[in-house]
Amino acid sequence: MINLTKKFIKSFFLLKPRFLSTIFFIPLLYLIGWVFAQPLLLFDFQKEKLSLIGTIFTFFLFIFLIPSWFNVRWNIRNTWEILGVNKNNFLQNILDFSKGILFSIVLITLILITILKSNYILKSNYITWIGEFSSDILLNSILLGLGIGIAEEIIFRAWFLEELKMEYGIKIAIFTQALVFSLIHPISANSFWNIIGLRLGWFFLAILLSLVRRKDKGSLWKCIGIHGGLVGIWFFINHGLIKIEDNTPSFLVGPFTNNVSNPIGSFFAIVILILLCILYLGKSNNKAIL
Repeated sequence: MINLTKKFIKSFFLLKPRFLSTIFFIPLLYLIGWVFAQPLLLFDFQKEKLSLIGTIFTFFLFIFLIPSWFNVRWNIRNTWEILGVNKNNFLQNILDFSKGILFSIVLITLILITILKSNYILKSNYITWIGEFSSDILLNSILLGLGIGIAEEIIFRAWFLEELKMEYGIKIAIFTQALVFSLIHPISANSFWNIIGLRLGWFFLAILLSLVRRKDKGSLWKCIGIHGGLVGIWFFINHGLIKIEDNTPSFLVGPFTNNVSNPIGSFFAIVILILLCILYLGKSNNKAIL
């Protein structure tokens, strides 16, 4: 049974044309993760949380199989170094992660400044200060930021980017992973412009993170810090520190999902991301990284 499983995995990894296995890899893992999660229903497990558990199973399966993926497809054995996880020593990785968190704080601060200035110019009360602190919210923010930051960066800016780069070159790889990243996220917004705003925000964020990783010579930890920081810090800010009214224009704070705005889809965030992409693209070209 074990040998049969290994043969199936190897055959799947070597599907022709190559992009077929790339396209179906994550969906297949998600299906397996969903199947693994189903027995929890026998223990009166909440259906609402079942999807999360299935996603966690999927990610651990991905982590387990990804070394075999690169070994079988590309004859690469130092997988985690190629993906940027073990690119540097532990202290350097912590430093890069911390720089990423600082980067996210600066980015969120710039977005908040533009929102507050617009709030003042429009003479509105879209944003009010609450200033409540909760240790539970802080813990949830840290776990959410780390979970999403690590998982999505390993999948998109590490595995998917490297796979596309080996097959099609770095320029196509950066563009394609950003396009897929922007389209793969579900959106509950009904407005056409809100949907476009979020897709554009995610697209330019993915481009920026790719360029940051290229500038860091393949290290993934600053990208994890930026991505995780944006998610976790914004979650913390919106669950006690400030209140953004539901009628706030989406071009200021981005569309609302579950009563929380997503600033990545705001006009100001998109402009800032585009400017940062241009800045990092210039640095990449100057260092002949691309």
